[in-house]
Amino acid sequence: MTPDTLAPFGIDVYELTESCIHIMDRETIAIDDMFTDIRNLSTIFGVEGRAKTLIAGWQAELDEIAETIPEGDPLRVFVYDSGEDTPFTAGRYAMPTAMIEAAGGRNIMDDVDSSWTRVAWEPVVERDPEVIVIVNYGEVTAEEKIDFMRSNPAFAEIDAVVNDRFVVLEYVEATPGPRNIRAIRTLASAFHAE
Repeated sequence: MTPDTLAPFGIDVYELTESCIHIMDRETIAIDDMFTDIRNLSTIFGVEGRAKTLIAGWQAELDEIAETIPEGDPLRVFVYDSGEDTPFTAGRYAMPTAMIEAAGGRNIMDDVDSSWTRVAWEPVVERDPEVIVIVNYGEVTAEEKIDFMRSNPAFAEIDAVVNDRFVVLEYVEATPGPRNIRAIRTLASAFHAE
């Protein structure tokens, strides 16, 4: 279903800001995009005050998380959503890119001009991520995805595999929404654990 296919039935659609890349140019994604969606939805449903309070709380949490991030170069991070022949991952416009940055990392695929997309394994190996974020959903479990990465000889020298640095996020944490804030805390804790 798309807004165009629902329009003939008189069904209005709100499209998440992350999805707007498909219809307009953007520079990148930001956590504020989720806040924009909450503001817009609060206007639609007439609960603007509630949204303002929630957003202020989330911003305070983000500020608190930012204070825990050490100085230095951001960690190289790869988002592994699915796929064995070619990985499905988060590019420049997918919410995990903003989440990883807020947690003190850098998505190694942040130069891919797409949101969620397929890439080849070769650039993943070449860019040598220090952490791999696994998106947990679907028929293949997070543990099976991690086992695939650990057992494939092509990935044996990747820093994250060598050092067993995998972080699991649930699907709802990796897509735009209020759970992004808790997920950023999870990422920051995993990235900067002693």
